[in-house]
Amino acid sequence: MLTHLKICPFFLCLLFLGVAFGADTNGTKKSYPLPMNEMEHVISDWLRGSGFLIHENALGSGGVELSAVKAKAKWRIILKPHSALATDVQASFTADDRPDKSQLTNLWVYISEYIRPSRAQYTAQDNGPGQDIPNGVLSRIESVVCIKATAQCKDEQFSGFIFGSGGLILSTAHGLKGCSDIRVVLYDGRELNGHVVKKDVHRDLTLISINEKLDTFVPLSGGRDLIGMGENLYSVGCPVNLGGTVFSGIVNGPQRSVNDLIYWQVNMKIHPGSSGSPVFDVTGNLVGMVKGRYRGLDSVGFLIPFGTIREFLRDGDTRQETVRASEG
Repeated sequence: MLTHLKICPFFLCLLFLGVAFGADTNGTKKSYPLPMNEMEHVISDWLRGSGFLIHENALGSGGVELSAVKAKAKWRIILKPHSALATDVQASFTADDRPDKSQLTNLWVYISEYIRPSRAQYTAQDNGPGQDIPNGVLSRIESVVCIKATAQCKDEQFSGFIFGSGGLILSTAHGLKGCSDIRVVLYDGRELNGHVVKKDVHRDLTLISINEKLDTFVPLSGGRDLIGMGENLYSVGCPVNLGGTVFSGIVNGPQRSVNDLIYWQVNMKIHPGSSGSPVFDVTGNLVGMVKGRYRGLDSVGFLIPFGTIREFLRDGDTRQETVRASEG
C-alpha cells in the first residue's frame, strides 16, 4: 500500500521562500515562517494564557505592536511582515522596569513548538484517511535536507540527509553531474553553500560538506542490511513541487543486481527530486537511499542498500572520525 504524507506547510515555505530562523546578536529578534495574521494570533493567545492584558497598535508597512501587562511584568512585541508567508518578531520583556532577556527564551520556544511538525500535521493524500507516521521516522525529519544545484544552465533539485555532526551530507551522485553551484537547505530554513568532498559515480553516491556543526543527524549505528518482503518503509525527501514529503511503501520484490550492484525494489512513490532521500524502517533505522524509479512508473522504485552506503563511507579518504562519531 502506498501512502503519500505531506510535511507541515512551514517546511514547504522554507524551501521555496528561503526564510531562515535567525536572531540578532542580542537575541531579541527572530524570523519565522508564519504569516503575520497567524503569528499575531499565536502570540496573543500565549500572552492571554499567561494572564497578560494586551493592547494592539498598528504600525506602518503592515506591522503590529503588542503591549502586554501583568502586574509589574511587561512585554513589548513588534511584528513585521518578512514576506507574505513569514514574519519578523522583535520582543523585549521587563519586570519591575528591569530588562529580563531570559524570558525571551520562553517566547521563542513556544513559537518553535507551534510550528514544529506533529502527528496531527501529517495527512495521507493518496489513500483517503490520514495515517500516522511512526515516531521513529518523525525523529529523523530534521536531518533531511533539500539540495539545489545549477547544472548545465538549469536548476536541479534533489534530496539528501545529514549523517554526522561535522556537517557532512549524503546524497546520490547523478544529480550533481556538471554542477557549478551547490546549495543545501536545512530543515530550519538556512541555505548554505556545499561542496563535494567525495563522489562515486558507480555506486551513485556523493558526500557533500557544508562546513557547519550540526546538532541533528541520522545515526548509522542502527542501519539495516536486510529488510523483509512486504516490510513497511518510509522515505523523506524533497520532490520537485512537493516540498518536504514523506512517502510510505513496501518492499515488493527481491534484490536486483545491476552492473554488479544490488538494489532493493519497492512499491513507493518516487518523484523527480526524490533521489537521495533517506529511507527508514518503522523504528527510524536507516535501510537505504532512493536511487530512482522504474522508467514509466512512479510507484516502482529502487533503493541503494545501507550496506552500499556504509562501504562508500569507509572507502578511501572519507573523514573517518565523522563516520565513527555517527555510528556511536
